[in-house]
Amino acid sequence: MKKILFLAVMAVMCVQTIDAQRQGGDRERRQPSPEQMVKRMDKKLNLTDEQEKQIMGLYKDFFAQKYSREERKAKMDELETKINSLLTAEQQTAYKAMNEKRKKK
Repeated sequence: MKKILFLAVMAVMCVQTIDAQRQGGDRERRQPSPEQMVKRMDKKLNLTDEQEKQIMGLYKDFFAQKYSREERKAKMDELETKINSLLTAEQQTAYKAMNEKRKKK
């Protein structure tokens, strides 16, 4: 009886450990790829092919780097400014609304 109880406790502990590891890995997968981000922007902003290529390059460069939390915020603001400079006036308005909605979340 003690062996069965011991094995049951060990099984529960192993399952919890595996689940905790799986949840940690999911955080990395939640971050959309640069392609997904540009695709989402294209749906909302009707980007030209040239804009898509330029923005894709900016996102790839940004995500290729490792930043501390403080640096990441500053670099993200810089990235948004660069993207904004590539957009038309109408697109800039829609992009600003997208960013405000995202920041509220």
